[in-house]
Amino acid sequence: MQRLRSLATARRSATYEWGFTAIAFLAAFGSRYWLEGALPPGFPYLTFFPAVILTGFFAGTRAGTVVAVLCGLSAWYFFLAPQGSWGLTGSSVLALVFYVFIVATDLVLLHLMRLALVKLDDERKTSDRLAAQNKTMFHELQHRVSNNLQVIASLLKMQQRNLADGAARQALETASARLKVVASIQRQLHNPKRQNIDIAQLLKAVLPEVLASADVGDRVVLDFQMQPLIATGDQATPVALVAVELTSNALEHALSEDRVTRITISTGTENGEGFVRIADDGKGLPEDFQPEKSRSLGLRVAFQFADQLDGKLGFQSGPGTVATLTFPATAIEPAEA
Repeated sequence: MQRLRSLATARRSATYEWGFTAIAFLAAFGSRYWLEGALPPGFPYLTFFPAVILTGFFAGTRAGTVVAVLCGLSAWYFFLAPQGSWGLTGSSVLALVFYVFIVATDLVLLHLMRLALVKLDDERKTSDRLAAQNKTMFHELQHRVSNNLQVIASLLKMQQRNLADGAARQALETASARLKVVASIQRQLHNPKRQNIDIAQLLKAVLPEVLASADVGDRVVLDFQMQPLIATGDQATPVALVAVELTSNALEHALSEDRVTRITISTGTENGEGFVRIADDGKGLPEDFQPEKSRSLGLRVAFQFADQLDGKLGFQSGPGTVATLTFPATAIEPAEA
């Protein structure tokens, strides 16, 4: 179909156009002349109609019109009574009117079809060009946003060195780390066509950076036990940030000096909801722990993102700590990359 459309809309040279015209007319006339006597009366245009249609399609409206005129004159002189003359009878006039109506209709329809195809091709080219421009602008925007976040994180890191207050230094360090993670997530979501995201793959790319920024060496192992969890682009960032906060809390509270700490990250779907579960093998939660009332900025941020997702954030203790985020799994399958 694409090949036929290209043939119909291609620009033709004058040599091709008139060469096709001559060949089509001679083939149509020769075939009809050869069939004379073998056909019953009433078929003067048997081979002429296909010639007009094919020429109009493959060589253009002008060439099709020329073939239509030549075929009409040939049919009038050679195949309409009285044959071998330009005389007219009532039946021959009716036959010629019928012929003119049919070929004119065919050529007009072919011409309109060609104009529509040309317009469609122009619109497709314009759409492709705009799509390419939008993609370039999108990537440039993502790149600049990611770079700006990295710059801000670096500035906070520099400012941290000038502070003597330990709490202020810790706050700036935490803020700098969060900005770096957001910049990393921004890089992961760089494809404008990707409407749905596999959270499992996203966390596998982001969480090792959290581990690296914590500078814990080989004392922590991330254990990914994941099933595909498809989320929309709007869900991906808050889900990833909650997972980052939960992983950071596990690094802060479960880390031990005398053994390797294991943090297990699980994703999947249950009962129509998606879940992200962060479990550590630390000492567990204090007995009086109330996460909703915690003064930890990280936990408050995590709860805010959970509310944004219309989800829930829960904690269980013993052995270790298990934090689970659940949220509506609105996406079904990932979009093509």
